[in-house]
Amino acid sequence: MIWRAALLAFALAGAAPLAAATAVEAFAVGKFAEAATAGRKEGTDAALILAARAASTQAGWQTTDKARAQALLDAARADLETVLKRSPGNLDALFQRGLITGYIAKLNRSPGLAKQARRDFEAVLAKRPDDSLALAAMGGWHGEAVATLGRFLAGTALGAKEAEAIRYFEKAAAGPAGDPAVPVFYATTLLHLSAGNAARAEALLARAARAPARDGFDRLLQQNARALLVPLARGDVKAARTLAAKLGPLGALR
Repeated sequence: MIWRAALLAFALAGAAPLAAATAVEAFAVGKFAEAATAGRKEGTDAALILAARAASTQAGWQTTDKARAQALLDAARADLETVLKRSPGNLDALFQRGLITGYIAKLNRSPGLAKQARRDFEAVLAKRPDDSLALAAMGGWHGEAVATLGRFLAGTALGAKEAEAIRYFEKAAAGPAGDPAVPVFYATTLLHLSAGNAARAEALLARAARAPARDGFDRLLQQNARALLVPLARGDVKAARTLAAKLGPLGALR
């Protein structure tokens, strides 16, 4: 009788509808589509910022289709514009808008949008000069432009400089050891810039692999870091540079 009662209780529990995950819960386990949906439903500033992060993660790392990536990024940017309309001083929303605008600029090869992204990062740093993620974003902005356009064109068209990329990233990396984002993005930028940066990139990737992962995005970055360490460990810098391009934001697009 006891086991029958237990089975009945189990069946009833299984039949009960499960509560939908919150945006934070979904993002924590890497369910980015669910996090975006939940965040928009919740509608708070924090939830919409997380929804935008989730959608941009889908666009940057989980789709191979350009039109799909564009739609996800446009939706993410709309989330942030909603936040900034009601809370103009929200620096977290401003930072995320800079990141997403930068992705859209990369997708469409738009210098104008790239400059808009930089202005958002600069606005955040004006208020939070030691923000490691904003510093890394500025480093990535300079590094991406130089790696994509070359030193001369990046400098003349955008004012981007390799030395500035290194300066911003070094300041970001000198802060307290935190999540994997700063060392991963610094390492991949170094690989994009020059094969001669392989040793420094390898050390940064090892640091990223050891960092505590707070959520699904951190675990995604750590997975990429470990993948990049494989060719670097065998001295195949060319393969590591090719892989870094594929594993970076929008790198999987066809």
